[in-house]
Amino acid sequence: MVIAAVATLASLTLLPAPSPSPAPHPKPSPPAVRRPAVAIAPGDLYAARAKRRLASYLRLKLLELREEGLERAAGVVQGRLGIDSLLTPP
Repeated sequence: MVIAAVATLASLTLLPAPSPSPAPHPKPSPPAVRRPAVAIAPGDLYAARAKRRLASYLRLKLLELREEGLERAAGVVQGRLGIDSLLTPP
């Protein structure tokens, strides 16, 4: 038992000391994002998203006007409206 204790004590003192942990490195910063330099054409005044939104709005407005015109034509055919209603603006 004494021999085991002496052997353990000797092995602990003869082992090399643990090396200190290296200092943590600072986190690298993300690379800078560079946008390509693009000259804006005179026709590109608005963003693409705004152009798509406007086109959708115009399509919807045209569909509403077309539907209104069809309703007026149906009213003339059914006799609810006179023929003059087709010739005047809504």
